[in-house]
Amino acid sequence: MTSEHTTRTGTVFTRFMASGYGRLARLVLGAVLVTVGLVVLPQPAGLIVAAFGAVPIAAGIFNLCPLAPLWGGHLSGARYCPSKRVAGQD
Repeated sequence: MTSEHTTRTGTVFTRFMASGYGRLARLVLGAVLVTVGLVVLPQPAGLIVAAFGAVPIAAGIFNLCPLAPLWGGHLSGARYCPSKRVAGQD
């Protein structure tokens, strides 16, 4: 399997994370981390957790996967899920 083929298709996990549901999951996870950090945990640890929660929120908004390069994937989720307009050239 070439890296070019992997880039276009990705794994099941990378395709899910680049999909709308995966992006929503990252946004929800980030919101939970921010809420827990600000409301539940004692400070200053809570502020650190809340700041870390901004990472999955930003990743969901900008369709990025900061962990993908660790296993040879691409930072951009658009590489795994091309837009429907381009894919559906009828």
